[in-house]
Amino acid sequence: MELMANSNHNNNKTMFVTVGSTRFDQIINLVISLPFLDTLNSKGFRKLIIQYGKSVKIYHDAIHSIQSQQNNEIEIVGYDYKTSLDQDMVESDLIISHAGSGSILECLRLKKPLIVVINENLMGNHQVELAIELQNKGYLVCSFISNLLELFQSDKYFNSVSFPKSDETIFIDILNEEMGLY
Repeated sequence: MELMANSNHNNNKTMFVTVGSTRFDQIINLVISLPFLDTLNSKGFRKLIIQYGKSVKIYHDAIHSIQSQQNNEIEIVGYDYKTSLDQDMVESDLIISHAGSGSILECLRLKKPLIVVINENLMGNHQVELAIELQNKGYLVCSFISNLLELFQSDKYFNSVSFPKSDETIFIDILNEEMGLY
């Protein structure tokens, strides 16, 4: 489903939101709310791509409710799952992700601004520890639903440290050492 209005800005940025394979209804509702869409518009974003996972009903309900109210210039595209999110991540200027380690690492390797939103509804949420540690190292910014809009409005997510390239030789060195090859 897409929403579009006339454009009168030269900016043409894209935001990508991913929730992974779980339900994360709160983030879907927030990014399709008028205050969030107005902020996107004011910051030059013209496209919002949402990978909504199991939150399909919430996504469609939010889209339906916003259609009559939306007067900004944001194209909204959503889907449940794809084989790969690479293209959406590469084409995005900002990524908002759940705290899944796979999604986080994919985003960080692309050197894109990344806001990781903690899903407080997950039991025993080990993802919080990873997200907070990566934030402490300056690679990303963590958020909760309660402060995501304010964080986005503040632009404090652009000052991230570049994530280091992976060193493929580490595994080979460990393997060689374990096998007694050196």
